[in-house]
Amino acid sequence: MKTIIGTKQDVVKELTALVADVLARKPEANIAVSAVDLPAEVLDALAASDIAFDRATLFQACEYCGAAGKGAHAVGAAFSPLMAAKPFAAEHAPDPDADAEHAADYDAAIQAAGGLDLVILGLGERGHVAFNEPGAGFGEKTHIAKLAEVTRAAIAADFGTLEQTPKQGITIGIHTILCAKKILLVGFGACCAKAANAMLTGRPETFIPASFLQLHTDVEVYLDSDAAAQL
Repeated sequence: MKTIIGTKQDVVKELTALVADVLARKPEANIAVSAVDLPAEVLDALAASDIAFDRATLFQACEYCGAAGKGAHAVGAAFSPLMAAKPFAAEHAPDPDADAEHAADYDAAIQAAGGLDLVILGLGERGHVAFNEPGAGFGEKTHIAKLAEVTRAAIAADFGTLEQTPKQGITIGIHTILCAKKILLVGFGACCAKAANAMLTGRPETFIPASFLQLHTDVEVYLDSDAAAQL
């Protein structure tokens, strides 16, 4: 994996340039993005850029299950400024009402579109990506994931109380991610430092889902200096 370390501003600038290059080479690219743990600076920079997304297709990587996946605090709401500034040719999201049997239908839709050209992910402090929590299997496609209590506690303020906070999410799986042509992973802040170290220096392990990205041949990891402090 190629690792880029710098200030947040410099890292975001490099990532934006790479996304621009992908779209320049293939304007009809299929791009999956997880807003979970993705620094807001990334989506803001893409929205403010001169990149044309009008021939590209966006696949949202994950969403809360049930009513929470449709409200103001849905994961997909984070994409609204980007989509308002940069309309895509088509936009897709996993069905928040899908059951376990039909969750993988999302993978079929991705394959029908020609597969993913690019995946952009945020690095979670426990090494998770999208809603692939520690313990996620290497071979999983889109699936219903139980959200860890620490994850629920982190988002509880958005929903009022912990009791009202979603307990499950639907997410593209590690297998889905690894089938993409290129993967970009972004981690900012000291909270990511331990996970970044484990992901980059350890072996692929289920308790650090991001570590499975080592098995891909084209991954770029973008870290600010705080996230890279333990490397």
